[in-house]
Amino acid sequence: MQNHAIIALAALVGICLFTSGCAIVESYGNYRERIKESRAAAQMREEGLLAHTAFRAETGWKRKTYRNETILALATPANVSLEIALKNQRGFLLVQGAIAMDFPVASGKRSHPTPSGKFAIRSKKQNYHSNLYGKIMDVEGNVLVADADTRRDVLPEGATFSGATMPYWMRLTDTGVGLHVGHVPGRPASHGCVRLKREAASKIFALVKAGTPVVIAESAPALNPKL
Repeated sequence: MQNHAIIALAALVGICLFTSGCAIVESYGNYRERIKESRAAAQMREEGLLAHTAFRAETGWKRKTYRNETILALATPANVSLEIALKNQRGFLLVQGAIAMDFPVASGKRSHPTPSGKFAIRSKKQNYHSNLYGKIMDVEGNVLVADADTRRDVLPEGATFSGATMPYWMRLTDTGVGLHVGHVPGRPASHGCVRLKREAASKIFALVKAGTPVVIAESAPALNPKL
């Protein structure tokens, strides 16, 4: 009986050692895969930065939208992020930190500055109307206030408020700041939101999700990866 117990115990120890060994091998394999993916991402960021630098050397780049199709092909809602550079009025779509798009934006004018900091997409809606800014019209449809603010302007009797259209709305704050299609004149021009051209907005809207990181700063961190 004692011999049977010893044999059973030895078998159990062997199973435990074998199982632990498998776990160690699996863990090491995952580690090697992560290292490989990290190196590939670093190489993509480096090569992408070189291609982007060439774009920035072109005449008139500030009026253009840059697209790196090779990097864009790898974009998924799980690996993209956004950066907004207020100084140059540019936006960046990043894939694992690599520059996939560089596009013109219009941030908030001096009276309604766009906040800086780290944000995340809270929600998105393709067809959206502002409940803060828009027009006040009389019963005949005549515009009474072209740049109305519901927090400031009182509706006259019989008048209606029509919220400004904000296609491809991507909310960043509870106070009404977000990204959306709008007029992009090459300078700060909004009430605090970040305006995009439709082509860029539609592509970005399709890729981002709730939780996508967004950095708003004077300059884009992606342009200075070593800092």
